[in-house]
Amino acid sequence: MPDSRKEAYEYFRKTPGFDRCFQQLRKKWNSYGRGAGIVKLENASEKERRALEGFFGKSFAGKKGDILSFSVQSFEAALKETAYGDLNLQQLLELYFGEPMQTNAARKAEREEKIRLFFEECRQFFLHRESETSETSVTSETAGTAADWIEAVFQEKKYGYQLILKEWNRNPKNAERLVRIVGKALDMVVPGEVPTGEEASGEEPPGGEEAPSGEETPGAAASAGGGVMLAVLAARVSGDPHCFDRGTAAGQLLVCGLCRDAGEEMPSNAEELSALYLRYGIQMDEISSMVAVSGLHLEQNGKLHPGVEGFLQVWEPFLLMQKNLDGVTRAYGTGNYVFVVENEMVFSHLCEQCRQLPDNCRPALICTMGQPRKAAWQMLDLLAAENPKIFYAGDLDPEGMDIADRMWKRYPGQVILWRMSPEDYEKSRSEEDISERRLSILNRLQNPLLRSTAELIQKEKKAGYQEALLDEMLHDIRDCMCR
Repeated sequence: MPDSRKEAYEYFRKTPGFDRCFQQLRKKWNSYGRGAGIVKLENASEKERRALEGFFGKSFAGKKGDILSFSVQSFEAALKETAYGDLNLQQLLELYFGEPMQTNAARKAEREEKIRLFFEECRQFFLHRESETSETSVTSETAGTAADWIEAVFQEKKYGYQLILKEWNRNPKNAERLVRIVGKALDMVVPGEVPTGEEASGEEPPGGEEAPSGEETPGAAASAGGGVMLAVLAARVSGDPHCFDRGTAAGQLLVCGLCRDAGEEMPSNAEELSALYLRYGIQMDEISSMVAVSGLHLEQNGKLHPGVEGFLQVWEPFLLMQKNLDGVTRAYGTGNYVFVVENEMVFSHLCEQCRQLPDNCRPALICTMGQPRKAAWQMLDLLAAENPKIFYAGDLDPEGMDIADRMWKRYPGQVILWRMSPEDYEKSRSEEDISERRLSILNRLQNPLLRSTAELIQKEKKAGYQEALLDEMLHDIRDCMCR
């Protein structure tokens, strides 16, 4: 380092009071790319005052308040009068901070170029992969789903762009692996874009483990009218069966890619997500989606379901998994009423008490077990097609009221809100407090009766529970079924 540069470095770095001054000078240079603007040091210390007075060769005493200010141009002029006058402002700042100076515009342009190169490299990866498995050369016009998706992501800034960018900001290599995994899955499940052989495997998963290779790809089965479980698809492209679970980055990106191909908006609930997956031959977990039922007949291809009829003969409730509803075309009970509850204990009590009723008075009972899952909605859709009156009773808390409101909107003219009035709330009110966050759920209710009840709940800030209304609910069932 030349003597003048070494002396300048030691003077400005070792003289107390210059650090904030240089921080501000760098901000101005980054903004303008030259010496421009005004530097203001608020609540200036005595060390800062002395440092600037020594550099400028003038007093800063008597300035308004504790603010010291000077123009960047005046700093440059004062610099020329020092022993370091052969340095310009940019050189001095680079010397002081030990790094090249870049304007904000240049830094932004450099970052945008890196992002462009990242997406282009991802696209080229998929084009090269397709070329290796195709008898003809692959061009932009004949690119498969993955290459087409990643190009659209970058060009339109949609279909997962912000999510990929977030991952890229954290770790570009992880973002690259993420995009490759999702792209491979898209190529496997979108019709007409199925790679063959071991091309579906071999990608290093985000966790760093080697994925299995040489397995049959699920795309072949899906394109032939079969399907693949989501966990199996995830394992085959990444080695991790939970890779596409809800809430994961890969899972969200896969949905983004499928929505783009389908020309649909992102799913707003689990039911819409399941429908999107099924469109591409992807099956979600069919075990955890269940609904409890009692007093129902199910038909498959015009024939009564033998397993369900067995439970009816002994009048026992049972759990239906999503898989059990495959091929079911009708669902109906005795009479023109269906009674739906949210709470398992309430359901069990009502089932037991209704055993005492005559056979022709026993009701069709359903329990959603909290938030309805796909199996519950599918069962309700089948029942609604028979045009019964659907009585729905949920807990008188924000979550239960929200379920009731959604059910009322889904089956207009058929749903009767059961024991969910303001009077029922007064009878069932507990001492359990409801947080303000949960209470805010009530603001989106649309049903007039529920809105009236919600006003009381927001006032009392206490939850109401169905267990306190069991006698009234049994009376309602008897009144409907046995008259």
